[in-house]
Amino acid sequence: MPRLPLLLAYRLLGWRLGPPYREWVHRDITGRGWLLRQGAPVILALLVVGSLITGAVGGDGGRLLALLVVLSGVGAFMRHAMQERALRQQGIDAAGNPVAPWYDDDAARRRRNLVGATTTVVLVVAGLLILALRSR
Repeated sequence: MPRLPLLLAYRLLGWRLGPPYREWVHRDITGRGWLLRQGAPVILALLVVGSLITGAVGGDGGRLLALLVVLSGVGAFMRHAMQERALRQQGIDAAGNPVAPWYDDDAARRRRNLVGATTTVVLVVAGLLILALRSR
């Protein structure tokens, strides 16, 4: 199991962990309860960041809660597609074999991680800010 900072990056940002964690990642994504293990930290992070942004701009918190409920429902409905996407994002197939050309290349994987993390944070914060501003 990865250390806490790496685990949080994996859970919240889809961080690609690479060869040392291949078996753990495969078991994590394909095991029972994956949606809860993956979804709970994401929903909690969205709640915290969304609450801070909504409070800062004076928005309506009800819209944030409605968004979180909708995201939870969509996640439950699309759980199989999300699992397949998570495997692809980690560079492994359903059997746990590496399939991405960047999988064994630490530099390429690091670039993908940094670009993906930056994009995720910018888009999520921008979306929450727009939601908060429109709910005033």
